[in-house]
Amino acid sequence: MRHKILFSVLALALMTGCSGSKDAAQFHIGLQLYSVRQDLQRDFRGTLQKVSDLGYEGVEFYNEFAGYTPEQVRALCDSLGLTIFSNHVPVRLLMTDPDRVIAESRILGMKYITIPSIPTRPAVDPEGFKQTVAAIGEIGKKVRAAGFELLYHNHDFEFALLPDGTVGHDYMFAATDPADVGVELDVCWADYAGANVPELVRKYAGRLPVLHMKDYYQAGKSDADPYALVGEQGGSGGGRRGFEYRPLGKGVVDLAAVIDAARQTGVTWLCVEQDDPSAGAADRFEGPGISARYLKENL
Repeated sequence: MRHKILFSVLALALMTGCSGSKDAAQFHIGLQLYSVRQDLQRDFRGTLQKVSDLGYEGVEFYNEFAGYTPEQVRALCDSLGLTIFSNHVPVRLLMTDPDRVIAESRILGMKYITIPSIPTRPAVDPEGFKQTVAAIGEIGKKVRAAGFELLYHNHDFEFALLPDGTVGHDYMFAATDPADVGVELDVCWADYAGANVPELVRKYAGRLPVLHMKDYYQAGKSDADPYALVGEQGGSGGGRRGFEYRPLGKGVVDLAAVIDAARQTGVTWLCVEQDDPSAGAADRFEGPGISARYLKENL
């Protein structure tokens, strides 16, 4: 009887261990290179080497290659063991020269072509916003036919309301075919806009392969700052008073709940982005280094 009990305990432990490994193995950790953009312009190869040394498995470009050709970029990333999984491509370029974007994407060997933002705002120009969304849907069809997946990366403005009360972000993905337009959810901006991020991750299960992992601090949003106090002149936040970009785990986003939701919904890449260093950071690599360690310790 004791042998049966021991066997059952060992089997349960083995199953639990395998389950945990599967959860961790589900995710790849990448970096949006906009985080180290000045360094990339000064020393392209050296910067990519540092990104690899920090433990990142892949990179997402922002359509800037410091004068290198797509062939050179692909060869360099391959030599460093970095997967190019996505590139942020301006929507205007996708509208005017999609064939060039597709050809370069094929050389780079990536899976996702991502629109980083759009010029129209749902609360300012609702009809223009709807027209842009329709155009994105058409771009998505062409991208899919070429063997890629089109994603859209949000900021906070997409969560403003259209005149009929519909949230702009909801409209974007209700008005487009899931097969043509996927979601790259930026957790910082969704949280900043007041959205429930774990619920959003679950809402787009199967349509959200890349999650932008970004933390921030907003004065007044939390009683306690887990990192450092931000004065009116401290840090950087795109002109938002009291706002500062933070490494993962050093801000106000409930990252544990976000990761838990991501485990359930088919997210493949956790892509770190820190637009600007926090106040007092030694350089642009400090934040991404802290964020990489956070993910490795919490997956």
